[in-house]
Amino acid sequence: MHPVGFWTRLMAHNIDLIVMLPVYYLMSFFIDSNQILIWLCLVVTYLYEVIAIASSWSGTLGKKMMKIKVTNDDLTPVSPWKSALRAFVKAFSVLTLFIGYLTIVLHPQKKSLHDLVMKTSVIFSPTD
Repeated sequence: MHPVGFWTRLMAHNIDLIVMLPVYYLMSFFIDSNQILIWLCLVVTYLYEVIAIASSWSGTLGKKMMKIKVTNDDLTPVSPWKSALRAFVKAFSVLTLFIGYLTIVLHPQKKSLHDLVMKTSVIFSPTD
């Protein structure tokens, strides 16, 4: 198991953002209220994360392109329920000005706060 560092994870996130921007843009044509649009974008992003991590890819398109995946600490796939809880804890890391990501730099296995709480790991996926 080779843990993934901050910069690779950030690149995967940026790829996901590029993928999701057209979706957000399309939604803006149908929703006039900025508040509703923001909440809908958050929900769509949350669902994308949950479904992608619980899928056979074990990660989002960005993670797949960076050849990384999310697993349980014992290297088993993450269940849909655990993926949903992990994404919820990840949202907390984002809402606290990304403080939950500081642990990636400090932790020996390069784990974020949501990885530590949910007992998951982001690792390189050499077979993909």
